Amino acid sequence: MTASTPPPPPPSTPPAPPATRRPPSRWVAPVVAAVVAAGAGLGIGWLLWSGPDSAASGTGVDDAAADAAGACQAWQRVPAFSTLASGDKDAAHHFNRAISAAYLAQTAAELDDRYKALNEAFQDVHGHLRTFKVEGAEAEAAHEKVTTLCADLDG
Repeated sequence: MTASTPPPPPPSTPPAPPATRRPPSRWVAPVVAAVVAAGAGLGIGWLLWSGPDSAASGTGVDDAAADAAGACQAWQRVPAFSTLASGDKDAAHHFNRAISAAYLAQTAAELDDRYKALNEAFQDVHGHLRTFKVEGAEAEAAHEKVTTLCADLDG
């Protein structure tokens, strides 16, 4: 009979446990809280800014007047097209605001035919912005037409 060889000795260090997911970092909860707080702050600011007497504070899904008023309120913060063409550092924000106002005017017109002229004027402006043709008499006339229609809407 031959002697069998003894089994190898156990390792001196135990094997490492399988990798597990790291617990979330400490910054996740504060970031989520900050985002929620910012969203709530913007909503409250909008409610306070627009006020209960503002047409843009309408709550109905089909409130065309609120959409038209919202389009005109956004338009009030769009400078003359000559400013946009000059390379103003805020030009991109003004472009986005004007295009968003055009979409609101379109929605208002789809809900109520009384806003058809406002929508057509905004779509003309949208065409100028989309093609970056914001210089010249034609572009300035389109800008002025929307400004006039919005002023009539307020009156």
